[in-house]
Amino acid sequence: MLHCAGTRILRMKATPSKSALQQINQRRSKTLTTIVRDEIAKLIASGNLVAGDRVNESEIALRLGVSRGPVREACRSLEEAGLLVGAVNQGVFVREMTLNDARELYEVRAALSGLIGKLAAQRIQDPEVLELQGLLDAMELAAVEQDMPRYYQLNLQFHERLMEIAANPKLAAFYLSVVNQTHLFRRRGLVQAGSLKHSNAEHRKIVASLAKRDPVAAEKALTQHVNKGWDRLAKAVAKTPISLNA
Repeated sequence: MLHCAGTRILRMKATPSKSALQQINQRRSKTLTTIVRDEIAKLIASGNLVAGDRVNESEIALRLGVSRGPVREACRSLEEAGLLVGAVNQGVFVREMTLNDARELYEVRAALSGLIGKLAAQRIQDPEVLELQGLLDAMELAAVEQDMPRYYQLNLQFHERLMEIAANPKLAAFYLSVVNQTHLFRRRGLVQAGSLKHSNAEHRKIVASLAKRDPVAAEKALTQHVNKGWDRLAKAVAKTPISLNA
């Protein structure tokens, strides 16, 4: 330790302490696990992994260029989030949903979406209104062309932007927890004849209320949109009740 002009200067060790290194490594591991977790969640959202599929840890590790450790941690995290389920001595599988599971999730999602609409109407700016209108036009084209994968991705983007505009991270965390589970079956409610156009008409009503900065109308429009989404899903299952998760 040196003293210079009344200021104490500490000599630092050439290498950090063991505890500091452990904390750094843990942080790196958490970051890597989060990346892997998000990638698996995207595979489920895109339909590349569907309900009942076994998650091949080795394949995912090879694909992402990581060890199997972060993949296992990511799978454990996704089990807690309700997207995966583990089977003793068999591995981890994408969770299969019952119709009652779906109903419960849609009820919660409707309430959260209503709040998102209310907050978004209070905080939205003109450029964001234009952005949402652009997404509506792109979804309209996908609906006309019956391009289900394109429409589905744009639909996700639309609702994610609403969540961002609402600007409430705690609400976003709850919403994402619920909506990620709905990826396991939401496509079923959109594949019926005319469903894409009906869904996008509801989106236009949402954006119209946001453009007017009307929180009551926005809350109502989003709540109704989710409830109608549930109606479409229930009807789709009634017509082809073989598997909710197909």
